[in-house]
Amino acid sequence: MSKKDYNTLRKKYSAFAYPVVTLRVGDKLFSENKHELVLSNIEVELSCGLEASAVTYAIYNVYDLEKKCYEFSRFREYVQLGSAVTVSLGYHGAEEEVFVGFVAQARFVCGEGDIHHVEVTAMDAKGLMMSNSYARQMTAGNYGDAITEIFNKPMYQKMNAEGIYKSVKVDDTPDKKSGGADQTTSYTVEMVLESDYEFIVRAAKRFNYEFFVDNGQVIFRKAKQTTEDCLLEIGMERGVISYDLAYDITGLVKSVEVRGMDTAKAAMVSAVKKVSNKISAGNRAKALIGQTHRIVIDANAVSKEQAQYRADALMEDIAYRFGTLECDCIGLPELKPGHFVRMTDLGQPCDNRFYITQVRHDMSAENGYHTHITAVAAALE
Repeated sequence: MSKKDYNTLRKKYSAFAYPVVTLRVGDKLFSENKHELVLSNIEVELSCGLEASAVTYAIYNVYDLEKKCYEFSRFREYVQLGSAVTVSLGYHGAEEEVFVGFVAQARFVCGEGDIHHVEVTAMDAKGLMMSNSYARQMTAGNYGDAITEIFNKPMYQKMNAEGIYKSVKVDDTPDKKSGGADQTTSYTVEMVLESDYEFIVRAAKRFNYEFFVDNGQVIFRKAKQTTEDCLLEIGMERGVISYDLAYDITGLVKSVEVRGMDTAKAAMVSAVKKVSNKISAGNRAKALIGQTHRIVIDANAVSKEQAQYRADALMEDIAYRFGTLECDCIGLPELKPGHFVRMTDLGQPCDNRFYITQVRHDMSAENGYHTHITAVAAALE
């Protein structure tokens, strides 16, 4: 994804004047409904974490007050469980697709002082990966190929054909030799009474990888390995409405050591990861954590190589607790998890690069269209 320029986006979206949403359920566009149904309160929750992304929306004008019943035939095609869902957001004349998934839940609601309506929740492909459970040895000899093997199963091919997800991008894991040949290891790749989702999450934690769905593309890759240095520069003159930016050295350490046991050799294995990120304009903070060291015992680390994977993952997780950014912006469909943004217009130390972990797009008749991001930083630039 190429870097975006705020002024270019402002021109593209006609100064952000007239927000619009396009909802498609199955092969039906909501805007083409013939029963004067009203779409309201659209909220898109996106994440590059291990949880599923989701969309919620409400449909009004679904209840007949005279007959005292829901007129289900008028709106059933927009709430049918299991139907593919796509959501695009933007402004009059320009939209971007932000979510692909399936209808997971439909709730029929009427609160005090409210009117009868239906609230729908859609989830991305992860939501369908959480229910099954297996205990079997995988054909593949490494985790990356094992994940590809999972998505080649008929269940996922059907999901792909129905539009619940578009494609799969799985990066090789470190337990695969360069050149493509499977590495002979002392372990086999097995599923142990776990779902496909749990298996992939376990692999992600093992190698410090991310597992998320980006607008219909299922991604399994090394954490924070994006194709661009920065997706967008944001600031008080670049779309930001409010922000809360903080740096915190509590819990940071200079190094992490992971210890395990090579049962074949009956010998302890260990690996250390040190960090040298800049966390202060001076040297006081660095001096405070300069002698800190964390030791972790990991039964899954049966080789020095595996211990190093785990140490790298733990250190990255700790390092990215240093900087946090909570930011409300005007509605920007281009903002998405799994990419870096640069905070500007505030001076040092606030001007910095942050990695977006969560995005929430909100659109309502009362408040218009806004985007909230949660982002983290491991260092000062």
